[in-house]
Amino acid sequence: GKVNVQFLNDGYTTILQHEPSSSTTKIQIQKFWGWDVEVSNEDDLPYLLCSADITLPEEDTYAPGETVRFYFQTLVENTSGGGGEIVVKDGTLSTADGKGEISCKDGTITVKRDVEPPGGFWGIFNGGGILAQFRYVGEFTCRPIL
Repeated sequence: GKVNVQFLNDGYTTILQHEPSSSTTKIQIQKFWGWDVEVSNEDDLPYLLCSADITLPEEDTYAPGETVRFYFQTLVENTSGGGGEIVVKDGTLSTADGKGEISCKDGTITVKRDVEPPGGFWGIFNGGGILAQFRYVGEFTCRPIL
Protein backbone atom coordinates (compact mmCIF):
# COMPACT_ATOMS: atom_id res chain seq x y z
CA GLY A 1 0.00 0.00 0.00
CA LYS A 2 0.87 3.66 0.05
CA VAL A 3 0.81 6.31 2.71
CA ASN A 4 1.63 9.98 2.18
CA VAL A 5 3.14 11.54 5.30
CA GLN A 6 4.05 15.18 5.80
CA PHE A 7 6.98 15.89 8.13
CA LEU A 8 6.21 19.05 10.09
CA ASN A 9 8.75 21.62 11.30
CA ASP A 10 8.07 20.78 14.95
CA GLY A 11 9.06 17.10 14.61
CA TYR A 12 5.50 15.81 14.28
CA THR A 13 3.88 14.20 11.24
CA THR A 14 0.54 14.32 9.47
CA ILE A 15 -0.95 11.46 7.44
CA LEU A 16 -2.13 13.03 4.18
CA GLN A 17 -3.43 9.88 2.49
CA HIS A 18 -3.47 6.12 3.08
CA GLU A 19 -4.18 3.59 0.32
CA PRO A 20 -4.19 -0.07 1.46
CA SER A 21 -2.42 -2.45 -0.93
CA SER A 22 -5.34 -4.85 -1.45
CA SER A 23 -8.65 -5.90 0.04
CA THR A 24 -7.12 -9.12 1.40
CA THR A 25 -4.27 -7.54 3.40
CA LYS A 26 -5.92 -4.54 5.00
CA ILE A 27 -3.83 -2.90 7.65
CA GLN A 28 -5.03 0.16 9.48
CA ILE A 29 -2.55 2.94 10.18
CA GLN A 30 -3.61 4.40 13.52
CA LYS A 31 -0.99 7.13 13.92
CA PHE A 32 2.34 8.28 12.55
CA TRP A 33 4.52 9.58 15.37
CA GLY A 34 7.24 12.20 15.27
CA TRP A 35 10.34 12.13 13.14
CA ASP A 36 14.01 12.83 13.77
CA VAL A 37 17.27 12.81 11.83
CA GLU A 38 20.09 10.99 13.61
CA VAL A 39 23.66 10.18 12.63
CA SER A 40 24.43 6.47 12.84
CA ASN A 41 27.26 5.28 15.08
CA GLU A 42 27.98 2.51 12.57
CA ASP A 43 28.56 4.51 9.37
CA ASP A 44 28.40 8.22 10.43
CA LEU A 45 25.59 8.86 7.93
CA PRO A 46 22.30 10.70 8.65
CA TYR A 47 19.07 8.68 8.83
CA LEU A 48 15.48 9.89 8.98
CA LEU A 49 13.62 7.94 11.69
CA CYS A 50 9.90 7.78 12.39
CA SER A 51 7.39 5.29 13.70
CA ALA A 52 3.75 4.38 13.19
CA ASP A 53 1.14 2.41 15.12
CA ILE A 54 -0.43 -0.06 12.69
CA THR A 55 -3.29 -2.47 13.40
CA LEU A 56 -2.71 -5.77 11.63
CA PRO A 57 -5.55 -7.86 10.17
CA GLU A 58 -6.93 -10.85 12.07
CA GLU A 59 -5.37 -13.17 9.46
CA ASP A 60 -1.85 -11.92 10.18
CA THR A 61 0.51 -14.59 11.52
CA TYR A 62 2.82 -12.15 13.35
CA ALA A 63 0.29 -10.43 15.67
CA PRO A 64 -3.30 -11.10 14.56
CA GLY A 65 -5.56 -8.09 15.16
CA GLU A 66 -2.99 -6.31 17.32
CA THR A 67 -1.72 -2.76 17.00
CA VAL A 68 2.06 -2.85 16.61
CA ARG A 69 4.55 0.01 16.43
CA PHE A 70 6.62 -0.16 13.25
CA TYR A 71 9.87 1.80 12.95
CA PHE A 72 10.96 3.32 9.63
CA GLN A 73 14.58 4.24 8.83
CA THR A 74 15.84 5.81 5.62
CA LEU A 75 19.23 7.18 4.59
CA VAL A 76 19.16 10.94 3.97
CA GLU A 77 21.39 12.35 1.23
CA ASN A 78 22.41 15.94 0.53
CA THR A 79 22.12 15.96 -3.27
CA SER A 80 23.13 19.55 -4.05
CA GLY A 81 25.97 20.44 -1.74
CA GLY A 82 24.27 22.86 0.68
CA GLY A 83 25.65 23.14 4.17
CA GLY A 84 24.63 22.52 7.74
CA GLU A 85 22.49 19.95 9.46
CA ILE A 86 19.38 18.47 7.90
CA VAL A 87 16.16 20.24 8.92
CA VAL A 88 12.54 20.44 7.82
CA LYS A 89 11.33 23.81 6.58
CA ASP A 90 7.66 24.12 5.65
CA GLY A 91 7.33 20.34 5.37
CA THR A 92 10.37 19.95 3.10
CA LEU A 93 13.69 18.36 4.06
CA SER A 94 16.53 20.81 3.50
CA THR A 95 19.95 21.81 4.77
CA ALA A 96 20.08 24.39 7.57
CA ASP A 97 21.48 27.06 5.25
CA GLY A 98 18.57 26.46 2.83
CA LYS A 99 20.89 25.93 -0.13
CA GLY A 100 20.85 22.15 -0.25
CA GLU A 101 18.37 19.64 -1.57
CA ILE A 102 17.80 16.52 0.46
CA SER A 103 16.57 13.17 -0.79
CA CYS A 104 15.65 10.01 1.11
CA LYS A 105 16.70 6.58 -0.06
CA ASP A 106 14.44 3.56 0.19
CA GLY A 107 14.41 2.34 3.77
CA THR A 108 13.82 -0.51 6.15
CA ILE A 109 11.00 -1.32 8.56
CA THR A 110 11.60 -2.95 11.93
CA VAL A 111 9.58 -3.90 15.01
CA LYS A 112 10.82 -3.87 18.59
CA ARG A 113 10.49 -7.08 20.55
CA ASP A 114 11.28 -7.65 24.21
CA VAL A 115 14.07 -10.14 24.86
CA GLU A 116 13.61 -12.36 27.90
CA PRO A 117 16.72 -12.50 30.09
CA PRO A 118 18.11 -15.96 30.79
CA GLY A 119 16.28 -17.48 33.75
CA GLY A 120 13.64 -14.72 33.76
CA PHE A 121 15.04 -12.88 36.79
CA TRP A 122 18.38 -11.22 37.61
CA GLY A 123 18.81 -11.64 41.33
CA ILE A 124 15.78 -9.98 42.88
CA PHE A 125 14.99 -7.90 39.77
CA ASN A 126 12.71 -8.89 36.93
CA GLY A 127 14.46 -7.96 33.67
CA GLY A 128 11.30 -8.20 31.54
CA GLY A 129 10.82 -5.16 29.30
CA ILE A 130 14.36 -3.89 29.81
CA LEU A 131 16.06 -5.82 27.01
CA ALA A 132 14.74 -5.36 23.49
CA GLN A 133 15.89 -5.81 19.93
CA PHE A 134 14.73 -4.42 16.63
CA ARG A 135 13.84 -7.07 14.08
CA TYR A 136 13.79 -6.44 10.34
CA VAL A 137 10.33 -6.97 8.80
CA GLY A 138 10.48 -5.25 5.41
CA GLU A 139 11.35 -2.34 3.17
CA PHE A 140 9.64 0.79 1.90
CA THR A 141 10.11 3.26 -0.95
CA CYS A 142 10.48 7.02 -0.44
CA ARG A 143 9.23 9.46 -3.04
CA PRO A 144 8.57 13.19 -2.78
CA ILE A 145 4.96 14.31 -2.98
CA LEU A 146 4.69 16.71 -5.89
